[in-house]
Amino acid sequence: MDLTKKVLELMNKPEQIRNIGIVAHIHHGKTTLTDNLLAGAGMLAADLAGEAMFTWWHETEKEREMTVYGAAVSMVHNYESRDYLVNLVDTPGHVEFSGQVTRACRAIDGAIVVVDFVDGVMPQTESVLRTALREYVKPVLFINKTDRAITELKLPPEKIMERIGKIVIEVNKLIEKYSPPEFKDKWKVNVMDGSVAFGSAKYHWALSVPYMKKYGVSFKDVIKVYKEAGEDREKLKELVRKIAPVHKVVLDMVVRHLPSPKEAQKYRIKQIWKGDLESPLGQAMVNLDPNGPVMINVTNVIIDKVSKQEIATARIFSGTLKRGDEVYLMRAGRKVKVQQLAVWKGIQRLPVE
Repeated sequence: MDLTKKVLELMNKPEQIRNIGIVAHIHHGKTTLTDNLLAGAGMLAADLAGEAMFTWWHETEKEREMTVYGAAVSMVHNYESRDYLVNLVDTPGHVEFSGQVTRACRAIDGAIVVVDFVDGVMPQTESVLRTALREYVKPVLFINKTDRAITELKLPPEKIMERIGKIVIEVNKLIEKYSPPEFKDKWKVNVMDGSVAFGSAKYHWALSVPYMKKYGVSFKDVIKVYKEAGEDREKLKELVRKIAPVHKVVLDMVVRHLPSPKEAQKYRIKQIWKGDLESPLGQAMVNLDPNGPVMINVTNVIIDKVSKQEIATARIFSGTLKRGDEVYLMRAGRKVKVQQLAVWKGIQRLPVE
């Protein structure tokens, strides 16, 4: 089954959907991680992951080598013999573009917080995590560039875990500080339950405690591979990816710990929409009713270079949208006809009906 058909099939199974984002301080590895997740889903050659910057569709991003506009992509991940649709938004990490983070957070229910192993929690880490939590977006944690502990700092496994523990404490302080009151404790991340993963997006590997227990893999195995590969970085990527593939560890964490829209909309709609939750429209959104009124949140609009048409990236909170439908743009105060529907595959659009 091709990707478009699989995506359409899973769209009708909200409990098997995860709408997520990746948030971090600038240059902590968000887009490199995104490339790896896409490679694991078969949408990008594994050897290009970390080089392609698949979601950098705008020239400004390529020139400045950082994410400016929140790009979206849909992928399918199999977890415990069940397929899940993961809709992923890659958000900016630079303070100049924090508005893009806010808009992206309206469309997601969970976030992968990426923190550099050496740098630790930085000012923009706090800023983007605060934004996500205030939008009722649940976090999990990926500690990136852990390979630097092996290659630069020459730390033994116990010292690596000690450093990871310190980062987890710092992140949990922020979660307790900025989370909605009812989630201050529930949303804290935990190394032991697998809501924390650590590894290297650049070299395509990751570990989590549940993965280590299930497959009998440890930091010692990863360190051994680094020693075997020596200066041969391509050999290193190939060997370490076999024992601890980053896409599997991270997406397993996402599916296991981040909520489906069916669960999340019950507590998120009150934050996103200020209308009457007991009204037919309010209830349709809270209950994710495909037969209810169409309610859409547009998070990004771009102009297609070829057709010069406006292309909106949006999340549907209730109802069913079809090509040819008329929708009312609240801010613009006018009706428009939906000319085409598509799902994103990075910068590519896959048309759907």
